[in-house]
Amino acid sequence: MIARVAALVYVATLAAGCAAERGTIGAMLAQRPDGTLFVHSVPPRLAAERAGLRPGDQLLLIDGMDVRRLDDKALIRTLNGEVGSPVRLTVIRGEEVLHVTVKRTAAPPKLRRRAE
Repeated sequence: MIARVAALVYVATLAAGCAAERGTIGAMLAQRPDGTLFVHSVPPRLAAERAGLRPGDQLLLIDGMDVRRLDDKALIRTLNGEVGSPVRLTVIRGEEVLHVTVKRTAAPPKLRRRAE
């Protein structure tokens, strides 16, 4: 059972009051009480979709850091950054371990306006 579903990528953009040059991985994530992190949804035309992430993918590592050891603020800091900058993810999909590099994209304009 998923304890919470958080648009960590989008929440981070809003919380930081980011300008347009700040980017996200462009995915909605879900986290279980044990800290495991999953891709909940992948909006079209954003970084996660371009990198091939799929709903249900489990994130193990973000830039080499175990996601179970990161609190919400650390996850947000790790996932957000400059547009075009890379984020290295280690992902489990079914029985495969995948190494995916996501190049951050700008947050959708609707969400950037809310942050201003």
